[in-house]
This record gives sequence, C-alpha cells and structure tokens, in this order.
Amino acid sequence: MAAGPPPAAPPQTPPPPVVPPPAAAPFAPAAGPPAPPGYAPMPAAPAGPTPLGAFFGRVFRGDWAGSAKAAAWPSGLIVALAVALSIPTYGQGDDIVVGWSDRLRLALAMLLQAFGGGFEVRPAGSGGPNGSGYGSDYDYGSDYGSGGSDFGSGSGFGSLDPGTQGSYTLDLVPLTVTVLWIGALILGARAVRRQGGGLEAAVRISLVATAAVLLLGLFAQPEVADVSVSSSPVLAALGAFVMALLVTGGVLQRDAAAQWMAGRPGTLTLVRAAGSAVRAMGAVLLLCSLIGFVLYATADDVDGQALLIALPVLPNIGLHVLGLSWGAHLEYDIQGWLDFSGSDLRNRSFGLSGLADEFGGWALTGALATGVVCALLVGLLAARRSAGRGEQVTAGGLFLLLFLVLAGLGGVSSGLSDRDDRGTAAFALNLPEVLLFGLLWVGCAVLVAPYLLRLTGRTEAVPPTYPGPPGP
Repeated sequence: MAAGPPPAAPPQTPPPPVVPPPAAAPFAPAAGPPAPPGYAPMPAAPAGPTPLGAFFGRVFRGDWAGSAKAAAWPSGLIVALAVALSIPTYGQGDDIVVGWSDRLRLALAMLLQAFGGGFEVRPAGSGGPNGSGYGSDYDYGSDYGSGGSDFGSGSGFGSLDPGTQGSYTLDLVPLTVTVLWIGALILGARAVRRQGGGLEAAVRISLVATAAVLLLGLFAQPEVADVSVSSSPVLAALGAFVMALLVTGGVLQRDAAAQWMAGRPGTLTLVRAAGSAVRAMGAVLLLCSLIGFVLYATADDVDGQALLIALPVLPNIGLHVLGLSWGAHLEYDIQGWLDFSGSDLRNRSFGLSGLADEFGGWALTGALATGVVCALLVGLLAARRSAGRGEQVTAGGLFLLLFLVLAGLGGVSSGLSDRDDRGTAAFALNLPEVLLFGLLWVGCAVLVAPYLLRLTGRTEAVPPTYPGPPGP
C-alpha cells in the first residue's frame, strides 16, 4: 500500500514588531530620585539684586536733603560770583543795552568755563534793520566792547563786524572758580562724613551739583542785540560731575582708602607725595597771585571794574608770575582777522630780559627773588612732609607735572570766524620752557631743602601708620 503525502506544516505567525523606546527630549532634565511621600517640592529661591543694583538702590533711597545741602555751597558760590560781576555796567553810560539780567547770564557763561563749558557768540538770526545777523541798534565800537575793563577785553563783542555772519569764541578757564568750588565741595562732603555718609552720599552730592551746573548753563545763554551766546551746558555738567565725584569720593572714603593702603607702601608713598605737591602748589599760587594782583592793581588805567574782572582769574595770573620768575616766556600769537596791530606784533614773547628793559633792574631782581622763594617753598614742604629721598623726588616731580597742566589751562585764546576767513589770538606760557626751567628750579630745591631743614634743627617727616585690614 503506497504511503500518502506528508501532512502540511502549520503556518508560522510572524513575531510581533519591536517598538523602540521613546527618545529622550533634548535638554531634558535628568530624572532625580523620587520625592519622599508626604513632602511637596521645595520652591525656587527668588533671585536677589546684583551688587550694582543694590548700590544704586541705596543711592536713591538715601538722604537727598543732606546731599542737596552739601551741594548748595558750591552752587551758591557760582551764583554769588556771577551777581558780583554783573553789577557794573561796563562803560554803557546812560544808554543801557545789556541789562542786569543779560550781564548776569553772560557772567555765568564766563564762569562755567571753569568746568569745561564754552563761550561762543553767534548771530541770533537774519533779522535787523541792515539785514545782518548782529543788528545795528548797538554801537559795537563802544567802551563796553573794546575797553580795557570790558567783558571782551579788546576782543569781545566789539570785534564782531556787523556785516558778517561769523562767530566769536573765547577759551578761558577761570581757575578761581574751580578752586573755590572744589573747596566748598570739600567742606560740604566733610559735613556729610561726620553724619556717617559713604560712597552713596558722594554719588548723590555729585548728581545734585551736576544738576545745578546744568541748570545754570541752560540759563546762561542770553540773546543780546541779535547775538546769542552759547555756554555748552552739557560739557560743563559732565566736567562738574567728574570733578565732584572724585572730590567727594576721596573725602567720604578717606578712612577706607587709608586701610586699603596700609598694606601697600608704594601706593601710600605716592599718595603722600601727591598731597605734598598739592600743598606746595597752593602755597606757591597764593604768593604769586598776591604779587600779580598787587602789580596789576597799581598799574595805570586800572579801575574797580578791571580789578573785579581780574578776581576770577587770579590763579591764572599767579601761574604766569611763577613761570616768568623761573625764566619761561609769556607768548602771544595773533593771526588772521585779529592781526590789526602790524607784522611786528603778530608773534611776540616776554621774558626776564624784556622785564628788565621795560621796568628796570629792580623788577628783574624782584622776579628772581620770587622764583627763589617759590622753589624753596616747594623743596621745604616736600622735605618736611616726606619720609625719604625717594618720596621727596616724587613730590617734586608731581608738583612739576601739576604746574605743567595748570599752565596749559591758564592761558587764554579767542577766535573770530566768518564764511571765508578766521582770526585767532592766544596768550599763554611757553610750555617747553616751563618744563626745562621747572626741572632746574625744582630739582635744585629738592636737593638743597633737606640740608636747610637740618640747619634749622628740624627733621624729616615720619611716615604715618594706619591700622591694617582686619584678619580673617
């Protein structure tokens, strides 16, 4: 019997598809341990303010009344000086064109140059009877514009030609205003320090003083006889803010700075030498300013108005007296439109030889004696306050550097421009000669002064000791 066909195999079912695990989301946080039962997750702590934000918060939440009181003294000083300068009529006579309020604003514009402001005169418009920008209702050749005691001092409004459309600029830093403003600010900051004020109070005082200078600068922009005056209030405010922040910060942070410098003898020596240089400059400027003011007051054709105008620039006069006494030349340069005096006067210098030719040998002797006294003042103060020869040399070098900076700021320059031409006039010390003769006089004074102290029985200073920073 034949075998039948084999039974068919049962059909095989395909295996179930393998499902891949879900991919983790990008940047997904790692799974942490399960939270214990019965406890809720801890809430995230709120982010606190940054140190800078906390500092400004203390600034704006602080004592603004005390800061305004400290800034009121320097601001009131500027206003008082401007009021004093605006009282005279400056040769206008009975026909007053520039009234008291305009003179006050002009005086403020002049004084705000102490902080970096400007003084620029431009035509207010094209109006006027003659079609010019300056009008014709004012005699620009009067004493107010060209006298020896006027605002312009020979190159002011009287130099503007009524037929032009140009501008007049004056660059003069009245250092009396700068010195008195800084002194008043130091007194106000010391009063705040006695009440426990810190760096936050310094920022508040600086902001208030800056706001006062900005308001005065915006006010000091009059229009006189179709002529507008610009005082650059923004630049003056920026300069006042930087100066106020440095001065008040140094006064209010004095103790903290002393502790910080206790472990840094090099920095402490430099700061002490800088203090000696500033004191020496103050003593020298006081002496030379007094000499210059007396000589100016006894000159011919100098009246009360001229003396009043000289008060804001007394340190400038003192710097010129010191530079002349040490052998540097006073130079003035006239070019362009302002060259009205002849070719022989375009560029001249005046030194000790000219002083002897003009005023005689006694004037030369007095100038040299002034130079010797000033050099000895610098050397003796440096030797008396310094702890060693290196610190004395540092103090002398810083004094010379300060003298160079102030001599550069103490000059005066003016410019008169039109569409096609420009005239300039400048009067200042010769700075290379100031550096050369200053090195000679100050170097000799620093060398000789310690021996003079020993002859008088005095010794050099002992460096002060400050408590060091607290340990950990």
